[in-house]
Amino acid sequence: MRQPASRTRVVSLDAEGTLVTHTFSRTIWREVVPALYGRARGLSADEAAARVFAEYETIGPGREEWYDINYWFRRFDLGDPRVVMEEHRALVHLYPEVPEVLRCLNGCCRLVVASSTPAEFLEPLLRDVRHLFDGVFSSTSQYGRLKDEQFFRRLAGTLNVDPGAIVHVGDNWERDYVSASAAGCVALFLDREAATPGGLRTLRELPPRLGIRESSQVAGDGAAAV
Repeated sequence: MRQPASRTRVVSLDAEGTLVTHTFSRTIWREVVPALYGRARGLSADEAAARVFAEYETIGPGREEWYDINYWFRRFDLGDPRVVMEEHRALVHLYPEVPEVLRCLNGCCRLVVASSTPAEFLEPLLRDVRHLFDGVFSSTSQYGRLKDEQFFRRLAGTLNVDPGAIVHVGDNWERDYVSASAAGCVALFLDREAATPGGLRTLRELPPRLGIRESSQVAGDGAAAV
């Protein structure tokens, strides 16, 4: 894997699987929406889930609506998704090392979030650490697609830096490592299962990769909080 260059100006971090667990989003999409749908229509849990998942498939990930929680709440007549997400915000779990790592990186470089998670989810997911980031970017909300090479090129343009000045870290091999690398960014793959040679096992290993000595003070074992 390419190593961070000394000219690093921006550290870009994926959200789900990197900063926070997938628990919140998966629960909303897979459990909460079907439960609300079933309650409104007098259906059993299994029947409601089957109908909702079938409706999801009529759109598919190739269209913008797939990622739009507002679209689905309107389609199913479920009310305001912001209220529902707020009610379930206790399901948001940062990985244990995240707050300290972000404080370590803050001031050493510009920090941004670059995620495929829709903006409506990123707000509750990142609320506790949002103040540490210069910007939060959602490929699905801004461009209607998952992260790809073009997204990272646009990100560099928006930040007014060369792609090579961005270090991007994420847990999805194709969307975070391959796409960011293709755009010319320095990509680091976060593999919490420690199955990928050269990958980060936890964000605790990021500051040393960037040459930040204070990383020795960063605590946490990198285990997911679920």
